[in-house]
Amino acid sequence: MKLGSWEVQMRKVLAVAVLGLAGVCGVAACASAGQGSSQPQPPASVRSPSAAPADRDGMARDIARIAAGNGALAALDNGEGRAALAYCDPGTVSSRPRAGAPVSASCGISYSDGSVWRQTVTVTFDSHGSPVADGASLGVELVQPTDG
Repeated sequence: MKLGSWEVQMRKVLAVAVLGLAGVCGVAACASAGQGSSQPQPPASVRSPSAAPADRDGMARDIARIAAGNGALAALDNGEGRAALAYCDPGTVSSRPRAGAPVSASCGISYSDGSVWRQTVTVTFDSHGSPVADGASLGVELVQPTDG
C-alpha cells in the first residue's frame, strides 16, 4: 500500500511527537539531578576513560549518538532502515562506562524507514573510552514504517 504525502507527513509528525514525549519523560525523570551543561561535548570516540561523562545525562546523550551512527560505530540497523535519530532516557542508564563493561539505556529510536521503536541500547567501551560494540534489544514498535 502506497501512502499519500499527507499520510507520510502525519506519520512523521507522530514520530516526532513520540520522540518528544520520550524526551519530556526523560527530563521529568532527571529534573532533580540538576541543570545539564550547554557546552558541546566531544564524541565518545575521542574521550579517554577519565573524560567519559560523569553523569547519566551525558552518558544517555552519548549512547543516543552512537545508536544513530554519530561516532566510531555505524548506526543501528533494524533490517529495514538505519537509526536516524535517537533519544535515550538518562534515568535508565545502567552504569558509568568501564573498559569492556557494557552500558545500556532505554531509547526511543527513529529509523530511516519511518518506524519508531523503544529499545534498550547496549554499548561496550574499550580502555580508552571509545565504543567498540553496540546493539539493541528487539524492543517495541511505536510507529510503523511509512513505506507500508
